[in-house]
Amino acid sequence: MSESGGFSLLTQRRPFVALLLLPPFKRNVNLNRNNHLGAEYINIATALYQGEGFANPFVRKTGPTAWMPPVLPAILAGLLWVGDGDRDTVMAIVIFLQVLVLIGTGVLILTLVGQTTRRVGPLVALAVFVIWLLCDFRMWFQVTHDSWIVLLTLDLLLIGLSWGRPLRRWFTATGWGVFGGLCILTTPIAALVWGGMTLAVGIRERAWTRLAVAGLAAVVTLTPWTVRNYLVFDRVIPVKSNLAYELYQSQCLQPDGLLQNATFATNHPYGGHRSEGREYDTLGEMAFLDHKREQFIQAAWTNPTDFLDRATDRFLGATLWYIPTDRTSEAKRPWVLGLTRLAFPVPFLGLLVLLGTSFRERLHWAQGSVIGVYLLYLFPYIGASYYERYGVPLLGVKVLLVTWAVGRLLAFRPWKRMSDPSSLSVPSAARGTAS
Repeated sequence: MSESGGFSLLTQRRPFVALLLLPPFKRNVNLNRNNHLGAEYINIATALYQGEGFANPFVRKTGPTAWMPPVLPAILAGLLWVGDGDRDTVMAIVIFLQVLVLIGTGVLILTLVGQTTRRVGPLVALAVFVIWLLCDFRMWFQVTHDSWIVLLTLDLLLIGLSWGRPLRRWFTATGWGVFGGLCILTTPIAALVWGGMTLAVGIRERAWTRLAVAGLAAVVTLTPWTVRNYLVFDRVIPVKSNLAYELYQSQCLQPDGLLQNATFATNHPYGGHRSEGREYDTLGEMAFLDHKREQFIQAAWTNPTDFLDRATDRFLGATLWYIPTDRTSEAKRPWVLGLTRLAFPVPFLGLLVLLGTSFRERLHWAQGSVIGVYLLYLFPYIGASYYERYGVPLLGVKVLLVTWAVGRLLAFRPWKRMSDPSSLSVPSAARGTAS
């Protein structure tokens, strides 16, 4: 009997086995997509491995591309070379790296909590961490995409901001700038996060010259990729080209501002048989994106209120009200959807608690850095395009916001004040006045 046949027979006789082994815990349903490897990312990596250059993001010979940023495809191409072109080998290594990054994120959380608050212990932070891993279980343990490398980028950024003093000396400013350039080449969202937080460090330390050095080093790091794009496409593309499509997709293809699986399945140019895919193949990447830009501008200009409504939907979907990407599937599991929606807004509420109590207790620099990263990371997504995968790399940031907020709330326990005898005594100055 084959392994798959044996397992099928086992789950038929004992349905609870599927409940235990195959999330989403439904009989004969397996949502494991660890061979996904970021779709466009692994396709470009395959083209690099085969000597075709940075090309072919959509599983067909579409030619040179700048659709995705270059760092992850380069890493995957290196893993393909190590594995002699075997994607299963690449998948196994990426799963290992993803788990390793999650462990490192947990260590970072415990370290920062231990150094910034004494009101909550490591067990509270660990509990919040586990809860958030469960909320994003599928994205961390059933899918391989770019979430792990974006999370690693944010972790390294927080480490540098919390302990590194990146603008203290000339050589550290230069290294910080190179690191920033690599972050941006990993995910363009890091341009705003790294740039905004580096500016905050420069203002805090009044290190204007070293701030300029870090910015110059970041620009120099970006230059080779930007030059390549200019030579290939005859236009300046600092990181990746598909922003116009992201805007068009959210504004013209969605009933609301949040992307969903149905949109990807029926309209994305990934499939050559779809209308968007045929248009991409016919026009080429740049002409295709120019057309999408025109369509977005026309739609937003004709009805600016609709654009604002969609941006509002994205704000709520990124902060307060969980909207799953696969809405049909999640609707069949109302208890899972309900629990996720209960947990989802807690990090944003934690941020409000930290800001609301900062007038009584000054924020630690690390806490201010985490708040800054959270806001700078989400702001472009709210303006352009968002769905749940984009928020997954904020794992460490969200856990820290919740843990610190719990600590702040414990400091203002009314029953603690009432049970404290000193809080019930009359100050000496008041006694003297009364007498």
